[in-house]
Amino acid sequence: MTTSPIAATAGAARQRLASSLAALQQDPNLPAAVLEIASGLARAMGPLFQVERGTGEPGLLFAARAVLQETLSRMQAVDQSVAGVPDATAAIAQSLGMIFASIREHQILDPATQQPVPLSHPPAPTPAPAPTPAQREAPPVLLVQPAAAPVPLVQPAAAPIPLVQHAAPPVAATAAAMPQRHVETAHHEPLRSVIPDTAAKVPMGPNGLPRIEVELDVHSESTFYTNFLGDIRDHGGIFVATFGALSVSTPCEVVIAFPGSLTAEVRGVVRWKREPKGNTDQTPGLGVEITQASPEAWKLIDRFIKNREPIVHEV
Repeated sequence: MTTSPIAATAGAARQRLASSLAALQQDPNLPAAVLEIASGLARAMGPLFQVERGTGEPGLLFAARAVLQETLSRMQAVDQSVAGVPDATAAIAQSLGMIFASIREHQILDPATQQPVPLSHPPAPTPAPAPTPAQREAPPVLLVQPAAAPVPLVQPAAAPIPLVQHAAPPVAATAAAMPQRHVETAHHEPLRSVIPDTAAKVPMGPNGLPRIEVELDVHSESTFYTNFLGDIRDHGGIFVATFGALSVSTPCEVVIAFPGSLTAEVRGVVRWKREPKGNTDQTPGLGVEITQASPEAWKLIDRFIKNREPIVHEV
């Protein structure tokens, strides 16, 4: 019997979920929150099995996707130290990646709308806001500079600025430090082509853009994020835990202080925001997609995420 590419994808996603579910079910005393995660894995496997066996339409991939997205959102409230939970998070993210790719590649119609899935699932490149005069004059390559004494990006050719150097400890952008290995939920606002008035609440840098300083370590709330496919250079960026207010679509500069007194300066665009939630200790913040960074900055970023896994965020 010949297996279609869609059926093969459904089978691979189902097997990945089944493996994670089996690991969770080995513990007879799972907390109630983890039992809900296990239930979500099992419910998603049903439509995937029908597509795999050819007894269901490819559109059932949308049903599996909806269940996995709902389950993934619940992972925020689950203790990641429980055996099998980190693997369940990875299994859901990997299965969603496979499902997204198959739906888009084979142009499967959503049964609810009879329309193909928008290219934003998974995220597609978003047109950058129209550059301001100050942005058009700035060079495309970003330099890594000391956080204590930022230098304009435009420098005389006879005296270039070193891309990586030791710096004085920058002002921390975090209000609290705690591990963070969960999936954020985006709060979308329409894209704008100009810097909004709210940008005035964040200091302006020498290049005419809002300038954010953030200090990273293994326990900081601020950290890097990626999409479901795990590519930080493709719709990935840095989450900055801050009370500073910038609207979605605002271009900005971010000065990143890494462990070891090294800094990197990148440019990006605010793509999502995390709002404060009630009386919780969760610090609000901004998700900044990195749009420009020097090769030296990417080296520092790659070295950091090898030691601390980025959070997964669906934009």
